[in-house]
Amino acid sequence: MGQLFLMLMLFLPSFCFSQNTDFTLGIILPEPSQKINEAQITKLESKLSNLINNSGVVTYGYNNDFIIFPIVNIDDVSIVQGGLENITVTTIDLTLNIKQISSNKSFNIISRKIKGSGKTEQLAITNAFSLINTADKDLIEFLKIGKGNIYKYFDENCSKIMSKASNSYARQDFEQAISLLQSIPETGNNCFSEAQKNTLVYYKGYQSKLCKENITKAKSEIAVKNYETALSYLNMIDGSSSCYSEVEKLINQISDKVEKNDKKELDLEIRRINAIKEIAKAYYSNSVRTVKYNVIVR
Repeated sequence: MGQLFLMLMLFLPSFCFSQNTDFTLGIILPEPSQKINEAQITKLESKLSNLINNSGVVTYGYNNDFIIFPIVNIDDVSIVQGGLENITVTTIDLTLNIKQISSNKSFNIISRKIKGSGKTEQLAITNAFSLINTADKDLIEFLKIGKGNIYKYFDENCSKIMSKASNSYARQDFEQAISLLQSIPETGNNCFSEAQKNTLVYYKGYQSKLCKENITKAKSEIAVKNYETALSYLNMIDGSSSCYSEVEKLINQISDKVEKNDKKELDLEIRRINAIKEIAKAYYSNSVRTVKYNVIVR
Protein backbone atom coordinates (compact mmCIF):
# COMPACT_ATOMS: atom_id res chain seq x y z
CA MET A 1 0.00 0.00 0.00
CA GLY A 2 3.10 2.24 0.02
CA GLN A 3 2.29 3.86 -3.33
CA LEU A 4 -1.44 3.98 -2.76
CA PHE A 5 -1.72 7.64 -1.78
CA LEU A 6 0.43 8.77 -4.71
CA MET A 7 -2.13 7.02 -6.92
CA LEU A 8 -5.00 8.80 -5.21
CA MET A 9 -4.26 12.15 -6.82
CA LEU A 10 -4.88 10.60 -10.23
CA PHE A 11 -8.44 9.78 -9.25
CA LEU A 12 -9.57 12.92 -7.50
CA PRO A 13 -11.97 14.04 -10.27
CA SER A 14 -14.56 11.48 -9.08
CA PHE A 15 -17.35 13.31 -7.33
CA CYS A 16 -19.69 11.66 -4.84
CA PHE A 17 -19.46 9.71 -1.61
CA SER A 18 -22.28 7.32 -2.48
CA GLN A 19 -19.96 5.11 -4.52
CA ASN A 20 -22.29 2.17 -4.03
CA THR A 21 -25.06 3.62 -6.24
CA ASP A 22 -23.77 1.21 -8.87
CA PHE A 23 -22.89 -1.99 -7.05
CA THR A 24 -19.75 -3.59 -8.46
CA LEU A 25 -18.87 -7.18 -9.27
CA GLY A 26 -15.33 -8.29 -10.03
CA ILE A 27 -14.26 -11.38 -11.96
CA ILE A 28 -11.89 -14.15 -10.94
CA LEU A 29 -10.36 -15.86 -13.95
CA PRO A 30 -8.68 -19.25 -14.34
CA GLU A 31 -4.93 -19.61 -14.65
CA PRO A 32 -3.48 -20.23 -18.13
CA SER A 33 -2.88 -23.93 -18.76
CA GLN A 34 -2.30 -26.42 -21.54
CA LYS A 35 -6.02 -26.39 -22.27
CA ILE A 36 -6.75 -22.66 -22.12
CA ASN A 37 -4.30 -19.88 -22.95
CA GLU A 38 -4.04 -16.26 -21.89
CA ALA A 39 -5.73 -14.93 -25.05
CA GLN A 40 -8.76 -17.16 -24.41
CA ILE A 41 -8.93 -16.03 -20.79
CA THR A 42 -8.84 -12.43 -21.98
CA LYS A 43 -11.72 -13.20 -24.34
CA LEU A 44 -13.72 -14.71 -21.47
CA GLU A 45 -13.02 -11.67 -19.29
CA SER A 46 -14.10 -9.33 -22.08
CA LYS A 47 -17.40 -11.17 -22.51
CA LEU A 48 -18.15 -11.31 -18.78
CA SER A 49 -17.19 -7.67 -18.16
CA ASN A 50 -19.43 -6.62 -21.06
CA LEU A 51 -22.25 -8.71 -19.59
CA ILE A 52 -21.84 -6.96 -16.23
CA ASN A 53 -21.54 -3.43 -17.61
CA ASN A 54 -24.37 -3.78 -20.11
CA SER A 55 -26.76 -5.44 -17.66
CA GLY A 56 -28.08 -2.22 -16.12
CA VAL A 57 -27.89 -4.07 -12.80
CA VAL A 58 -24.27 -3.86 -11.65
CA THR A 59 -20.94 -2.54 -12.95
CA TYR A 60 -17.57 -4.22 -13.35
CA GLY A 61 -15.14 -3.24 -10.60
CA TYR A 62 -13.70 -3.94 -7.17
CA ASN A 63 -15.36 -1.77 -4.51
CA ASN A 64 -16.02 -4.96 -2.54
CA ASP A 65 -15.04 -8.64 -2.59
CA PHE A 66 -18.07 -9.87 -4.51
CA ILE A 67 -17.08 -11.52 -7.77
CA ILE A 68 -18.29 -13.70 -10.61
CA PHE A 69 -16.43 -16.98 -10.39
CA PRO A 70 -16.56 -18.69 -13.82
CA ILE A 71 -15.99 -22.45 -13.71
CA VAL A 72 -14.86 -23.66 -17.12
CA ASN A 73 -15.42 -27.37 -17.79
CA ILE A 74 -14.23 -28.59 -21.17
CA ASP A 75 -16.93 -31.20 -21.49
CA ASP A 76 -16.29 -32.71 -24.90
CA VAL A 77 -13.92 -32.40 -27.83
CA SER A 78 -14.78 -34.11 -31.10
CA ILE A 79 -13.56 -34.13 -34.68
CA VAL A 80 -16.06 -33.64 -37.46
CA GLN A 81 -14.84 -34.80 -40.83
CA GLY A 82 -15.26 -32.22 -43.55
CA GLY A 83 -14.64 -32.08 -47.26
CA LEU A 84 -11.24 -30.38 -47.37
CA GLU A 85 -10.30 -30.42 -43.68
CA ASN A 86 -11.60 -31.70 -40.37
CA ILE A 87 -13.31 -29.38 -37.89
CA THR A 88 -12.83 -29.59 -34.13
CA VAL A 89 -15.98 -29.04 -32.07
CA THR A 90 -15.64 -28.24 -28.37
CA THR A 91 -18.45 -28.25 -25.82
CA ILE A 92 -17.82 -26.15 -22.71
CA ASP A 93 -19.92 -26.27 -19.56
CA LEU A 94 -19.61 -22.70 -18.24
CA THR A 95 -20.87 -22.13 -14.71
CA LEU A 96 -21.08 -18.60 -13.33
CA ASN A 97 -21.16 -18.25 -9.57
CA ILE A 98 -21.61 -14.92 -7.74
CA LYS A 99 -19.53 -15.29 -4.58
CA GLN A 100 -18.02 -13.31 -1.75
CA ILE A 101 -14.32 -14.10 -1.48
CA SER A 102 -13.97 -13.56 2.27
CA SER A 103 -16.86 -15.84 3.26
CA ASN A 104 -16.88 -18.14 0.17
CA LYS A 105 -20.66 -17.69 0.26
CA SER A 106 -22.57 -18.10 -3.01
CA PHE A 107 -25.36 -15.67 -3.91
CA ASN A 108 -26.51 -17.08 -7.25
CA ILE A 109 -25.36 -19.59 -9.82
CA ILE A 110 -26.16 -20.38 -13.44
CA SER A 111 -24.77 -22.82 -16.01
CA ARG A 112 -24.58 -22.60 -19.77
CA LYS A 113 -23.35 -25.08 -22.37
CA ILE A 114 -21.51 -23.32 -25.17
CA LYS A 115 -20.13 -24.88 -28.33
CA GLY A 116 -17.34 -23.64 -30.53
CA SER A 117 -15.67 -24.90 -33.66
CA GLY A 118 -12.40 -24.35 -35.46
CA LYS A 119 -9.48 -25.95 -37.21
CA THR A 120 -7.92 -26.80 -33.83
CA GLU A 121 -9.15 -27.35 -30.29
CA GLN A 122 -7.67 -24.00 -29.23
CA LEU A 123 -9.54 -22.16 -31.99
CA ALA A 124 -12.73 -24.02 -31.07
CA ILE A 125 -12.41 -22.87 -27.42
CA THR A 126 -11.82 -19.28 -28.51
CA ASN A 127 -14.85 -19.48 -30.78
CA ALA A 128 -16.99 -20.86 -27.95
CA PHE A 129 -16.13 -17.93 -25.66
CA SER A 130 -16.81 -15.45 -28.46
CA LEU A 131 -20.35 -16.85 -28.78
CA ILE A 132 -21.34 -15.98 -25.20
CA ASN A 133 -24.41 -13.75 -25.54
CA THR A 134 -23.95 -10.75 -23.27
CA ALA A 135 -27.57 -9.72 -23.87
CA ASP A 136 -28.92 -13.10 -22.70
CA LYS A 137 -31.99 -12.30 -20.58
CA ASP A 138 -31.37 -15.29 -18.31
CA LEU A 139 -27.83 -14.10 -17.59
CA ILE A 140 -29.06 -10.58 -16.79
CA GLU A 141 -31.74 -12.03 -14.49
CA PHE A 142 -29.00 -14.10 -12.85
CA LEU A 143 -27.16 -10.86 -12.03
CA LYS A 144 -30.33 -9.18 -10.79
CA ILE A 145 -31.21 -12.02 -8.41
CA GLY A 146 -27.61 -12.23 -7.21
CA LYS A 147 -27.55 -8.52 -6.42
CA GLY A 148 -30.83 -8.84 -4.53
CA ASN A 149 -29.41 -11.70 -2.46
CA ILE A 150 -26.29 -9.65 -1.69
CA TYR A 151 -28.36 -6.68 -0.53
CA LYS A 152 -30.40 -8.98 1.70
CA TYR A 153 -27.14 -10.33 3.13
CA PHE A 154 -26.01 -6.81 4.03
CA ASP A 155 -29.37 -6.00 5.60
CA GLU A 156 -29.14 -9.10 7.80
CA ASN A 157 -25.44 -8.80 8.68
CA CYS A 158 -24.88 -5.06 9.02
CA SER A 159 -23.96 -5.16 12.70
CA LYS A 160 -21.48 -8.01 12.16
CA ILE A 161 -19.74 -6.14 9.34
CA MET A 162 -19.58 -2.94 11.39
CA SER A 163 -18.14 -4.89 14.33
CA LYS A 164 -15.52 -6.55 12.12
CA ALA A 165 -14.52 -3.15 10.75
CA SER A 166 -14.26 -1.76 14.28
CA ASN A 167 -11.99 -4.64 15.32
CA SER A 168 -9.78 -4.06 12.27
CA TYR A 169 -9.50 -0.38 13.15
CA ALA A 170 -8.55 -1.26 16.73
CA ARG A 171 -5.71 -3.41 15.30
CA GLN A 172 -4.71 -0.41 13.13
CA ASP A 173 -5.54 -2.40 10.00
CA PHE A 174 -6.94 0.77 8.50
CA GLU A 175 -7.18 -0.47 4.91
CA GLN A 176 -9.37 -3.42 5.89
CA ALA A 177 -11.52 -1.35 8.25
CA ILE A 178 -12.19 1.30 5.61
CA SER A 179 -12.76 -1.26 2.86
CA LEU A 180 -15.25 -3.28 4.88
CA LEU A 181 -17.37 -0.19 5.44
CA GLN A 182 -17.04 0.94 1.83
CA SER A 183 -18.36 -2.42 0.64
CA ILE A 184 -21.75 -1.73 2.26
CA PRO A 185 -24.29 -0.73 -0.42
CA GLU A 186 -27.15 1.70 0.05
CA THR A 187 -30.01 -0.74 0.61
CA GLY A 188 -32.49 1.64 2.19
CA ASN A 189 -31.73 1.13 5.88
CA ASN A 190 -29.45 3.08 8.23
CA CYS A 191 -26.46 0.77 7.75
CA PHE A 192 -25.04 2.66 4.78
CA SER A 193 -25.17 6.12 6.40
CA GLU A 194 -23.68 4.79 9.63
CA ALA A 195 -20.89 3.10 7.68
CA GLN A 196 -20.05 6.36 5.89
CA LYS A 197 -19.78 8.23 9.20
CA ASN A 198 -17.43 5.59 10.64
CA THR A 199 -15.40 5.52 7.43
CA LEU A 200 -14.47 9.19 7.88
CA VAL A 201 -13.33 8.48 11.44
CA TYR A 202 -11.21 5.53 10.28
CA TYR A 203 -9.77 7.53 7.41
CA LYS A 204 -8.63 10.29 9.73
CA GLY A 205 -6.93 7.66 11.89
CA TYR A 206 -5.21 6.30 8.80
CA GLN A 207 -4.13 9.79 7.81
CA SER A 208 -2.53 10.37 11.20
CA LYS A 209 -0.55 7.18 10.75
CA LEU A 210 0.71 8.26 7.33
CA CYS A 211 1.21 11.89 8.27
CA LYS A 212 4.96 11.77 8.95
CA GLU A 213 5.57 9.46 6.02
CA ASN A 214 4.02 11.86 3.52
CA ILE A 215 5.84 14.84 5.01
CA THR A 216 9.14 12.97 4.63
CA LYS A 217 8.32 12.26 0.98
CA ALA A 218 7.37 15.89 0.39
CA LYS A 219 10.65 17.12 1.91
CA SER A 220 12.59 14.73 -0.31
CA GLU A 221 10.87 16.17 -3.39
CA ILE A 222 11.48 19.73 -2.21
CA ALA A 223 15.18 18.91 -1.83
CA VAL A 224 15.40 18.06 -5.53
CA LYS A 225 13.11 20.96 -6.50
CA ASN A 226 10.16 18.75 -7.52
CA TYR A 227 7.73 21.22 -6.00
CA GLU A 228 4.58 20.03 -7.78
CA THR A 229 5.16 16.44 -6.60
CA ALA A 230 5.90 17.70 -3.11
CA LEU A 231 2.64 19.63 -3.11
CA SER A 232 0.73 16.52 -4.21
CA TYR A 233 2.09 14.65 -1.17
CA LEU A 234 1.15 17.52 1.10
CA ASN A 235 -2.36 17.67 -0.35
CA MET A 236 -2.82 14.01 0.53
CA ILE A 237 -2.59 14.90 4.22
CA ASP A 238 -5.91 15.57 5.87
CA GLY A 239 -6.43 18.90 7.61
CA SER A 240 -7.30 17.10 10.85
CA SER A 241 -3.98 15.21 10.98
CA SER A 242 -1.69 15.80 13.94
CA CYS A 243 1.12 17.06 11.70
CA TYR A 244 -0.91 19.52 9.65
CA SER A 245 0.76 22.59 11.14
CA GLU A 246 4.03 21.39 9.58
CA VAL A 247 2.20 20.77 6.31
CA GLU A 248 1.05 24.38 6.22
CA LYS A 249 4.61 25.59 6.80
CA LEU A 250 5.89 23.50 3.89
CA ILE A 251 3.09 24.69 1.61
CA ASN A 252 3.95 28.30 2.43
CA GLN A 253 7.62 27.53 1.82
CA ILE A 254 7.01 26.36 -1.75
CA SER A 255 3.99 28.54 -2.55
CA ASP A 256 5.98 30.89 -4.78
CA LYS A 257 7.59 27.98 -6.66
CA VAL A 258 4.48 26.35 -8.09
CA GLU A 259 1.83 27.47 -10.55
CA LYS A 260 -1.22 29.17 -9.07
CA ASN A 261 -3.45 26.34 -10.27
CA ASP A 262 -1.31 23.89 -8.32
CA LYS A 263 -1.61 25.95 -5.15
CA LYS A 264 -5.39 25.97 -5.24
CA GLU A 265 -6.66 23.76 -2.46
CA LEU A 266 -9.06 21.02 -3.40
CA ASP A 267 -12.23 20.84 -1.42
CA LEU A 268 -11.38 18.85 1.71
CA GLU A 269 -14.49 16.71 1.64
CA ILE A 270 -13.98 15.74 -2.01
CA ARG A 271 -10.37 14.78 -1.32
CA ARG A 272 -11.41 12.61 1.60
CA ILE A 273 -14.21 10.94 -0.35
CA ASN A 274 -12.05 10.01 -3.30
CA ALA A 275 -9.13 8.91 -1.17
CA ILE A 276 -11.44 6.58 0.76
CA LYS A 277 -12.86 5.11 -2.45
CA GLU A 278 -9.40 4.39 -3.82
CA ILE A 279 -8.30 2.69 -0.59
CA ALA A 280 -11.20 0.25 -0.89
CA LYS A 281 -10.65 -0.27 -4.62
CA ALA A 282 -6.95 -1.05 -4.15
CA TYR A 283 -7.64 -3.32 -1.17
CA TYR A 284 -10.23 -5.45 -2.95
CA SER A 285 -8.37 -5.50 -6.27
CA ASN A 286 -5.34 -6.94 -4.49
CA SER A 287 -7.39 -9.53 -2.61
CA VAL A 288 -9.08 -10.75 -5.81
CA ARG A 289 -5.75 -11.21 -7.58
CA THR A 290 -4.55 -13.65 -4.91
CA VAL A 291 -7.24 -16.21 -5.82
CA LYS A 292 -6.22 -18.70 -8.51
CA TYR A 293 -7.75 -21.81 -10.02
CA ASN A 294 -7.54 -23.96 -13.13
CA VAL A 295 -9.83 -25.14 -15.91
CA ILE A 296 -11.51 -28.52 -15.39
CA VAL A 297 -11.12 -31.07 -18.17
CA ARG A 298 -13.46 -34.03 -18.16
